[in-house]
Amino acid sequence: MSDSLIICVSDYWQRCNYHNRPNPEAGDAWPKSKPLRRLCIHVDAINGNYYLRELLHQHVLAESLRRNHGVQLVWLQFEEPQKDTIDYRFADMLAHTLWERIEVEHLMSWLSTLGGGFSALGEQFERCAKTAGKISLQQLKIGLRLGDPFLQTRCKLYYSISLIQRGQLRMAKHLIREQYQFASKNIEKDVRLMRMCLGIWRRLSYEYEQRRLRKGGN
Repeated sequence: MSDSLIICVSDYWQRCNYHNRPNPEAGDAWPKSKPLRRLCIHVDAINGNYYLRELLHQHVLAESLRRNHGVQLVWLQFEEPQKDTIDYRFADMLAHTLWERIEVEHLMSWLSTLGGGFSALGEQFERCAKTAGKISLQQLKIGLRLGDPFLQTRCKLYYSISLIQRGQLRMAKHLIREQYQFASKNIEKDVRLMRMCLGIWRRLSYEYEQRRLRKGGN
C-alpha cells in the first residue's frame, strides 16, 4: 500500500477524504518528516468524480504519474460548477416511475372502494362475494408488481373474506394463518395488519360455529 498513489479529495468545505492512504497499524510506512510531491487539480465536483474513478481504477495511469513524474499525492480540489448539469435521461426515468406509482395508487383506491361494495353485498349474494374475490386478486397483482409485502398481505386477507362468504372456510383458515405469521413478525411496522388478521379470524370462527349448529340441528 505504501507504493500506491495517494489520492485526496477536498470538497467545498475543505474536508479531506483520502484514498490509498498508508495505514501504520497494517505496517505501511507514512513519511511524516518528508513532504510528498503532489499534483493539485482544481475541478468541479461533476468532472471530479470521473477523475477520481479513473485514478482509482486505471492503475497504469497512477503508475505513470508516480514513476515518470514523481507524483506521490494527487490532490483533487472540488469546486462548485459554474453551470449545473441536468441528467435528463434519469429525470425522465424518475418522472415515469413516479407517474406510474401515482396511477397505481389511484387504481388501488378505486379497487378498494369497489371491492368493499361488492364485499358488503357478498353477505347476501354469493355472486357479489365472488366478484369481490376477483377484485382482491387484481389488487394482489398490483401489490406484487409494487413489491410491497404489506399490501400483498392485506389483499390476501380481503380475498379470505370472499372465501368465508362463499363457504370455503378451510382455504380461508390456511390463508389467514399464513398472513398472521407474517403480521406477527412485523407487528412493530404495521399494527393494523395484526388487527385485521384477528378480526377476520373471529369472523371465521363465527362461521364455523354457525356451521356446527346447523349440522347439530339436522
